[in-house]
Amino acid sequence: MKKEYLLYTIIAIGLFLRLIWINDMEWKDDEQLMYKMAHTSVDKGQFPEVGMESGGGIVNPGLSVGVFAVIASFTHDPISMDRVVQIINILSILCFLIFIIKKIDAKEKDVWLYGITLAAISPLAVLFSRKIWAQDMLPIFSFLIIFTNYHRSKKWGAFLWGLSGALLGQIHMSGFFFAFGLFVFSVAYDYFNAIKFRWGYWIVGSLIGSIGIIPWLSFILSHPQETKISFLHIFQFNFYLYWFLDATGLNIYYSLRKDFWMFIKEPFVLGVPTYLVAVAHLILVGIAAFILKNILKYLYQLRLRLKDKNLLRDLFVDMSITNFYLLAILLGLGIFMTLSGTTIYQHYLICAFPFTYIFLSNILKENKKILLTVIIAQMLITICFLIFIHKNDGAEHGDYKKVYRVQETQSLLK
Repeated sequence: MKKEYLLYTIIAIGLFLRLIWINDMEWKDDEQLMYKMAHTSVDKGQFPEVGMESGGGIVNPGLSVGVFAVIASFTHDPISMDRVVQIINILSILCFLIFIIKKIDAKEKDVWLYGITLAAISPLAVLFSRKIWAQDMLPIFSFLIIFTNYHRSKKWGAFLWGLSGALLGQIHMSGFFFAFGLFVFSVAYDYFNAIKFRWGYWIVGSLIGSIGIIPWLSFILSHPQETKISFLHIFQFNFYLYWFLDATGLNIYYSLRKDFWMFIKEPFVLGVPTYLVAVAHLILVGIAAFILKNILKYLYQLRLRLKDKNLLRDLFVDMSITNFYLLAILLGLGIFMTLSGTTIYQHYLICAFPFTYIFLSNILKENKKILLTVIIAQMLITICFLIFIHKNDGAEHGDYKKVYRVQETQSLLK
């Protein structure tokens, strides 16, 4: 009970970190354009045909703006809209937490509980809960697809699984790979375990959820897209690199860039740098090396079994729920997204929330002290990051740029 209270306390801290200093939110071109497109949709009373251009060069489906149009219908400024995004992300964590408490077997509950705790306080997980950005809406839809997939043997579960899977990809196209990968893995698992799959209900849900794709497809056909897909991107393995960096918390450089080297001096005490952030990073690097060693050992053992004719059956039969979802995402989402040939950016992995963190928790499940050290180190980095952004009005030499309140003040003075 003491262990659980500690984890719940850390989760509460993570939820609080999503809410503080809302005026420090990012306010770059993407956030400004999303806010404008959402309110334009409301003002015209029309469902947006398409959203913003994706990193792959193709415009996103209209639902990526549509979810913000719903928020725009009852909010009237960027701060209020961002507050709703923060609250939705908090709800996604609480929904996963309730799912863990109610549905996960006691033998596996620790892995999931430590994982969601890490997800609550990990640097980029917090950063991606505080932006007016389509990707930031993915966690709640990720919960819906996992929850309904878990109940796929029931009629309502199969229907809602199909519906949520179709909607996920329309929020951000990384969701299409997530939904398809989970579908393929689920079909294989159900086949080997003789589980009845409610095909009809899943198809109906998928078709209803896909209605919003029609105007997007019409736009794509009438407006040829210049994609940034390349065969060479397949060999970058960005998905697995970012998966590892996200899990270990060695990823805040994504936002800070050149300002990272100032950040590692934090926190300052009476004007003197303590370099605790640098120490936390060094600790995480050491643990990351230990984790990588375990991963390579597992991959070596797997390679020895590749010639086994019963490998697939042994893999799927009586698989734990933890391994089922981790492998469905690592193999399904990871392989299909990699083979797509598009450049994979770090924020594409938001659709897999919170499984990057459950993955690390699963690897360190026999080393709880090390796992707790990872959680504390990442929490320190996250807290110091928010303080750094607040006192420096952003990260001007990084991806973050100047915060919203500074840009608004400058705009009013003009």
